[in-house]
Amino acid sequence: MTPKPQIGLIGLDFDWTLMNHNPGGPKVPPETIDILTELCEEGIFCGLASGRYWWEMRDELEAQGLPWGDPFPSFFCTRETFIYWVGLDALEPDLEWNTARRAEMRELVHQISERQTSWRLSLEAAGLHPKRWWLWGDYGLEVNMGNPEEAQRARLVLAELSAELPLAETHRNGSLAHVVLTTATKGGCLRHAAATRGLRPDQVLAFGDSANDLSMLDGRYGLRSATMANGDAEVKAAVRANGGWITEGVASTGIHELLHEFRLRGWYA
Repeated sequence: MTPKPQIGLIGLDFDWTLMNHNPGGPKVPPETIDILTELCEEGIFCGLASGRYWWEMRDELEAQGLPWGDPFPSFFCTRETFIYWVGLDALEPDLEWNTARRAEMRELVHQISERQTSWRLSLEAAGLHPKRWWLWGDYGLEVNMGNPEEAQRARLVLAELSAELPLAETHRNGSLAHVVLTTATKGGCLRHAAATRGLRPDQVLAFGDSANDLSMLDGRYGLRSATMANGDAEVKAAVRANGGWITEGVASTGIHELLHEFRLRGWYA
């Protein structure tokens, strides 16, 4: 018999997971705000794992009536790389983790900068024409292809081109193809954050909707996973393969649905 979950940490992607961007109606329903608040107050670490800057997430949540760090989120992973714990008065960075990732990020960005002209020419030779091209010093390469299909094709080309770089891995988020730091990722951040609080990987429940969330959903880091009705097909397939959960509700409505079910089943540590 599979042991029942004993969840001690919950990691949420931000856009189209916690935040529902459909017009009309709240981006985060009150019942989702309430259960996240209650779980934090009960000692469950509930946080965010996103490519966004943390202050963007703070401003969006406060606009929804969810005061930042009071008590949600307990922590966040920003730019899919850097971990911070949230207090009432200050942020507490994971200094050892963040310092190591910054050094690796500098090296990865330097390596990409030396190759990006030839990479762009290779994409164009494959019939792919980026609409925007960014090389971020705190994130890696981000290429806007205009639609998910072209972004996936670009990701595959970039995966071949970056295979020689030990610090690089690729993923896709909607119309964006990325080359990012393989030693970070959302899944790596959540596993490390849990370990610093004495939790095993299987005590982590991660929610996501898009291909850039796969590192925390597909089981490679030993995390439990869930997606919502709006999750991409490949995300739903990865969650099923990992023995996870797919909700009936969209975005944060689905989050409330599953977190409430876990409460009824007594599946929190």
